[in-house]
Amino acid sequence: MAGRKRRKEKRKRQKLPFRFRLFVIFVLLVLTGAGGYYLLSLPIWRITEITVSGAQMLSADELRDLSGIPLAENLFFTGFQRPRDNLRKITAIKEFHLYRIPPGTVLIKLIERRPIAVLLFNNKSAIVDADGYILNRNPNLTLNVPHMTELPVVLGVGSVEFAGEERIDPRASQLIASVIGELASLLGSRHLQLETGDFERIKFSLDDLLVVKVGRNEAVRRKMAVFKALLPELEGRWDKVVYVDVRYPDNPVIRYK
Repeated sequence: MAGRKRRKEKRKRQKLPFRFRLFVIFVLLVLTGAGGYYLLSLPIWRITEITVSGAQMLSADELRDLSGIPLAENLFFTGFQRPRDNLRKITAIKEFHLYRIPPGTVLIKLIERRPIAVLLFNNKSAIVDADGYILNRNPNLTLNVPHMTELPVVLGVGSVEFAGEERIDPRASQLIASVIGELASLLGSRHLQLETGDFERIKFSLDDLLVVKVGRNEAVRRKMAVFKALLPELEGRWDKVVYVDVRYPDNPVIRYK
């Protein structure tokens, strides 16, 4: 009996130190958390600067204002959901990331969309990228496009409401990207004007001189390949051509004056 009693007392003495160690660990965690919270709450961590990286067409100052990132707020405790929502509304931005840089800087790192054409309609213009996003739809943003006068001009797409739509019709964006993509090697020195013609009477002109009839919005890449194959025959004689017809790519036509 005496031996059994001693074993019970020994087990009790063993349990007490274990519980005590748990208590000590808990207290240390609380103190560490409280100390960390205190350190992160110091005035040194207030947001004092917002920097923008990757802005070439867009204005860094305007992006800072539109982002809505609050100055003087704590760098670590301030949520960025609202700034992210604000930046997502800017269609000229393809993607972005926000970084907290101690002690008080927020970095907006972004990639802009690349403009490929200017749409003209109803005395307005829309700058679009290859996916059909309208880059200049936000009236509160300045968009400085380098060499904008050299961008291809597109007519006949139809009215686009800047206040509502972010993108043009997918058919139009695919057509524009296909034609411009196939003529990319020529566009460095040529002015391109594309008319969608309700996707039934598509045509384009180069340097306001050489007119090319494409016809319906079918097999556009093949038609463009046929046109490029005809270019050696047309070299130096553009002013003598009325039009090039690739509506039927198996039977292309060059009509001379």
